[in-house]
Amino acid sequence: MSNSCCKFNYRSIIYAVISIAIMLTIFGFSSQNYESTMKTSDTIVKPIENAVKKDSSNFADTKTEKNYKKKLENKLDKAVRKSAHMTLFGLLGIFLYLFFKSLNFSDADAIILTLVICGMYGCTDEWHQKFIKGRTSQFFDVCVDEMGVVISMTVIRILSKYESYKKRKLR
Repeated sequence: MSNSCCKFNYRSIIYAVISIAIMLTIFGFSSQNYESTMKTSDTIVKPIENAVKKDSSNFADTKTEKNYKKKLENKLDKAVRKSAHMTLFGLLGIFLYLFFKSLNFSDADAIILTLVICGMYGCTDEWHQKFIKGRTSQFFDVCVDEMGVVISMTVIRILSKYESYKKRKLR
């Protein structure tokens, strides 16, 4: 870290506020009981499900069709939920990284701090869910959360390397 590290500026405040807003959003979703959280995911799952249900001519009988649709619903619900975890934590990672960079942290320090803080927040988020009716706490969800951060940090590194490459090429 350089001597000019940790000087707050306008951008630092903006990135901190956005990071806190994302954390509060995650906390809000985690505070929902099972029924509420299912309604939230249904806003995405149901339209996909309905599109697939329109074509039921491929099934030999109604029992097979019902089993297929139930499995599809469960898979879609899980995919939507895990994608939401990854997306929210990926966004949190981006804004925490930008916060640390605005304080003049090196890339490596900003990435490491972002990964650690998001990992800790993912753990506390899962722990918090243990106390919500109908919800569970799963280590797998912490891994999914952290994977969202890892992906966002990877994209940031790739874009950073690409920008450096473009600058060198223009010289």
